[in-house]
Amino acid sequence: MKKLFVLTILSLSLMGVSGQDNPYAEVKRNEFGSHLGACTGMGLSYRHWFDKIGFQFTALPIKTQEFTFISAGATALYSFYESRYVMVFGYLGSHYLLQDDYEEIYDPYSGMNETTLNRDLTYNFGMGPGFAFGRIVRFNIMVGYGFYDVFEKFNMFPTGEIGLYFRF
Repeated sequence: MKKLFVLTILSLSLMGVSGQDNPYAEVKRNEFGSHLGACTGMGLSYRHWFDKIGFQFTALPIKTQEFTFISAGATALYSFYESRYVMVFGYLGSHYLLQDDYEEIYDPYSGMNETTLNRDLTYNFGMGPGFAFGRIVRFNIMVGYGFYDVFEKFNMFPTGEIGLYFRF
């Protein structure tokens, strides 16, 4: 009788532990958060995962009378491994960065202020592995190699990207 009692308690306790893991739970494929990266963009970010392939859009537009700053990024993602709390993926990202600065310069010959536009336009892209940690709120770290200011100087450096996302 004691063996039956112990066997029943043991089976009930194991069933309660496995009962918390629902294999039919809804898969969260959308992510929204903030992202900071030289090769994938900076600002508010949206991610969508299909099965193993995903995409990410990141943007931060700022416009005032004296200053314009636009950061826009688009990234392709591929999932290599995903568990409940960890994800390993690869990325190929591109980042368009525009900075306009309006400066007033006094011209002593005409006696008037002239407004000049200083425009800095860069395009960066990079690739490498990424790691995501968390279940509902995900912390992302992406490392790799980046190609900076592709159309002007074409610099190549290691890159790092970071993000914090809410999954829904």
